[in-house]
Amino acid sequence: MPDSNTSKNYKLISVTIVLGVVGTYLGVLYLINTFVGSPGLAHFFNSENVIKNHRKDLLEKIQRDPHFKEINTEEYIKEIEKIITMEKKRGLGEWVSFKSFTPNISGKYITTNDYGMRSQWNLKEMIQRAKNNHAEGKRNIIILGGSVAFGYGATNDEQTISSLLGGMLQSDGYEIFNLAQGGFTSFMNLFSLTTIGLYLEPDIVIVMEGYADTYHLAYKSVGGELAWGPFSQSEQKAEAEFAFSFHFQNLNNILRLGTNSNYQSIIALQPLSGFENNSTIEIKKIKKMWGFYPQIREVMRLAAKNNNAEFVDLSVIFRDEKKASINFFDKAHLTVTGQRKVAEVFAKKIKNLGTKKLGTVDLPRLRKTWIKNILEQGYKGKYKTVEDY
Repeated sequence: MPDSNTSKNYKLISVTIVLGVVGTYLGVLYLINTFVGSPGLAHFFNSENVIKNHRKDLLEKIQRDPHFKEINTEEYIKEIEKIITMEKKRGLGEWVSFKSFTPNISGKYITTNDYGMRSQWNLKEMIQRAKNNHAEGKRNIIILGGSVAFGYGATNDEQTISSLLGGMLQSDGYEIFNLAQGGFTSFMNLFSLTTIGLYLEPDIVIVMEGYADTYHLAYKSVGGELAWGPFSQSEQKAEAEFAFSFHFQNLNNILRLGTNSNYQSIIALQPLSGFENNSTIEIKKIKKMWGFYPQIREVMRLAAKNNNAEFVDLSVIFRDEKKASINFFDKAHLTVTGQRKVAEVFAKKIKNLGTKKLGTVDLPRLRKTWIKNILEQGYKGKYKTVEDY
């Protein structure tokens, strides 16, 4: 007959082990939530948790959106996850503390090139196409922005704002190059324009944004996350003046570059669910944004006015619709229907722009000449290396 004390001891040990496992698990979760963004094990578990929650959230959006009726949900989600998984992203250099570009996604629904742009052509091919367009009398349009301009929420590449707009303007002699990236703010739009966009020799630059900059105003900084808005440094201390000034200056620089580069500019405030429309999609998640959005709108309007640019208020284009929710994939991103309506607004605006007179200085040709001269120079003997010392 087994010793009753031994049985009790086994039960006690089993209970202790179970409690220890549960306690360890809860402790890990606490560390993850406390030190979000920190490297190591906590970061790994947090990344897995983020992907899991994102998948659940994305599945709900897809099931809600009638445009996805014929789409393979599992394949679509896997392609989206390639875009958001940080391990797949390309760093912008060792000194840059964030990553954004997700290159070389070749899927059934999403395609990105070697720089993460939603394009079937790599960057070198894009530049060559842009040059060829000018030689053939066509005009180049580049789109800057975040995930909305990138086309998050579209069923495939052909249903994005940029692709739809390209189809609408093709007979008018335009080609669209989409430089938008998920999460981009005005700061990154300026970076993208100066480092890549100007090399495409644009005739028109569209900046579609608003939400991402507002988001930086509305959330508190946790762990490794960036926050430069009212919750920066102190949750009680509002820094809205600095944030709005930062946003305005970025937009101002984007528009002023057009003065020297001879492109026309369009600044567009993207729509939000429930703001200036009756959409109820995820409004609980976005209500805190509504208070900032009118101010963001005026910042963008002022930047456009000061630089003789066009301002397009996309936040009001669903105002008169009885069921505006059909346009929203979630709180800020658009369905195929919403993206088409935005593309139609842009197409109408562009067709009414007229052509800006080109300046007397041909910067692209001069640049080519300058670089060619540098490459042809022989510098041997004009510098020292370590072997010379």
